[in-house]
Amino acid sequence: MSCCIVTVSTGVPYNLGTQESAVWSPGSDSGEDASVTYSAGERKTIVRLLCSTSGETHFEVVGEGPVGVYNFFLTHKCACWNGCGSK
Repeated sequence: MSCCIVTVSTGVPYNLGTQESAVWSPGSDSGEDASVTYSAGERKTIVRLLCSTSGETHFEVVGEGPVGVYNFFLTHKCACWNGCGSK
């Protein structure tokens, strides 16, 4: 499985990463968000995971920057520490 983007100008799809390339980062106490990074060749996709204590679910496409790095935010209760843990 892979994710891709299709350019508006040419309609050509580009692979942004595969499930097999996924790398988990738990974030840090200094404010770095937890994230999952996917890669395909020179392209990299970073999905930053944001905790939602209100139950809100939101996926935001931030865009490309720097060149070849695609950024997204996923807000969900499961992004909170033990937000989807068993009770």
